[in-house]
Amino acid sequence: MCHEDLVQNKPVHAAIKKGCQFCHSAIDASDVPHKKTNKSSKGLTSEQPELCYGCHAKAKFMKKTIHLAIGMGCSECHNPHSSKQPKLLVAAMPDPCFKCHHKEEFIKKNIHPPVAQGKCMLCHDPHTSDNGSLLRKEPGKLCLDCHSSVEKKPHTAANHSLGNPEKQDPKRPKKKFTCGSCHNPHASDSIKLLRYPAESEMDICITCHDF
Repeated sequence: MCHEDLVQNKPVHAAIKKGCQFCHSAIDASDVPHKKTNKSSKGLTSEQPELCYGCHAKAKFMKKTIHLAIGMGCSECHNPHSSKQPKLLVAAMPDPCFKCHHKEEFIKKNIHPPVAQGKCMLCHDPHTSDNGSLLRKEPGKLCLDCHSSVEKKPHTAANHSLGNPEKQDPKRPKKKFTCGSCHNPHASDSIKLLRYPAESEMDICITCHDF
């Protein structure tokens, strides 16, 4: 009667069908304005993300690498009632990501096509992953999903194998040697998304090699 605007968009959160008090159990609906009977924000049954684990299996969000945004509360990215966006997102992709990740880093001269199209989740799991940087696969394997022809090119020979798990990135401590050692996966002012200032492919080589 009073809050119909909360469910005017589609999709609507499935929990709505269970009634408002399924999530807001500490709200006294008989008293207007409503009073809370616990200390949780908005009279929630429990705080986020524990509240959401009542329906969404917690184990699926507890892999090796966990998105820091989960600790901020699921509603930072998802509307808990309804939305005009898929997955109940608060805004169209990639805008939810820019709430934490500086947009300037993704809008340089050369932009990786998935990034330009707002397809962050093509490469990253938005919640949790067993891979670093929330990647859906190990870096080398992930890149080959789109760049399969790279395996046959000469720069991948010898120690430049794709995603050598035994080799350390010579310029980035504590990181493995992967495609991302030479290429920025998001955007770059250099050709071919090269990570360091370069106007030719040879320029990137002298970042690590003396000739």
